[in-house]
Amino acid sequence: MFLAEKYAIFSGNLAWGDLPRDVREKTLDLLADWIANGAAGFHSKIGRALSAVFPEGPSNGGSVLLGTLQQAAPLEAALINGGACHSLEFDDAYRGGLFHPGAPVISAAWAAAGIKKNSGPRFLSAIAAGYEISMRLAEAVNPGHNQIWHTTGTVGTFGAAASASHCLGLDSAQTANAFGLAGTQASGLWEILPDSPLSKGLHTGKAAQSGLLAALLSGQGISGPSTIFEGPRGFFKAMVPEDVNMETCCAGLGNEWRLSQTTIKAYPVCGHTMTSIEAALKLGKKVNPDRIEKIEIRAHSVSMGIAGNMAPKTELEAKFSIAFCVAVALVQKKVTLVNFSPDILSDPVVLSLLSKTTMITDDELGNVKGQRPARITLTFNDGTTCSETAHTRKGDPENPLTRAEIKNKFMGLVDGIWGAKMGESIFNAIPLLPGYESFNTWIRDNILPWQKKN
Repeated sequence: MFLAEKYAIFSGNLAWGDLPRDVREKTLDLLADWIANGAAGFHSKIGRALSAVFPEGPSNGGSVLLGTLQQAAPLEAALINGGACHSLEFDDAYRGGLFHPGAPVISAAWAAAGIKKNSGPRFLSAIAAGYEISMRLAEAVNPGHNQIWHTTGTVGTFGAAASASHCLGLDSAQTANAFGLAGTQASGLWEILPDSPLSKGLHTGKAAQSGLLAALLSGQGISGPSTIFEGPRGFFKAMVPEDVNMETCCAGLGNEWRLSQTTIKAYPVCGHTMTSIEAALKLGKKVNPDRIEKIEIRAHSVSMGIAGNMAPKTELEAKFSIAFCVAVALVQKKVTLVNFSPDILSDPVVLSLLSKTTMITDDELGNVKGQRPARITLTFNDGTTCSETAHTRKGDPENPLTRAEIKNKFMGLVDGIWGAKMGESIFNAIPLLPGYESFNTWIRDNILPWQKKN
């Protein structure tokens, strides 16, 4: 049996009740995080641009755009929501796969659920199916795949196809076809960095849209190759430089839940900067930036390759700069969305620290798979030194956000978009979704009433 067929059987058979209680709770947390990121990210440059490509405005349809709460055609909604939710670099991540599952997976499910009469549990189990499949696939193809290809754009297309197929009620043969059709569309090149980081939002939006399109076409009888993964001209052969361990692709599928290992980010930055931020925040509590003569940052080679920009010029470039994020953490004692404003980008104290920074690739800091440790050493003007090492990040499975922190993040993202009253209402409605026999009724009861107030 080919991998696409195995994934299709798993996706088709998965039910909300199959998931352990903690996994169901995490799924709801991930949905909340996706909603907040999508609402705030809609008003980012890439979010506005994706919306603006439809000259007459979003079409009427059963899918809701998070930034405006207006309805749109499903393929439009998948593209716009998928791009918006990744635009702030604050969406969820799976470090073991160098992957952001929520943007493509939930965006596709959200759009597809508006087409078919899904129950709340059916929509949520579609999310889980997309996460479980795409997270294993991302882990299996990396780190080699991610050297050139943006995993969230490529693997995310398969995750989106899984969640959309589940929502649309496709049978196992149709779902396998959808994976085949998704694979012919999977793309996203890292050549976008460092000069064009906004393109990442295009990758995630297209992944969501392409996965949904694959499922819709399969439902119309269009076939895709069941050998899309392991075939001689398939995804693995074309886009992975080393042999793929096929056991990893299905390891524990249906018994061990990768979704639980998803990081809900504490900082609105590239994940590869976050261990450095953790170390810098610890140091920042102890030191005055004026005393710092030299900063040495040791980080993993993968992190350096993606976030090694020493001279960021824009907000998004700064979020992909380990050195800049460290300087901000040392000066501001925190790393939030407001810490990447034009004032901070030109702050003389931050820029002074940046000029004193040296970056060194060091893969010997730790050997736990998926972790990207960082070590920061400060040299002061009196010749003394101080160091901190961080192996994990706030929000990682080892140190997850509390429920209160998840809500605070949600409210912080949506407050300037929806206002506190509306944000509180929608946040409180999310745990009610499993009790709804109709996803569309949940939307009608809890989302659409706010349209006129938006």
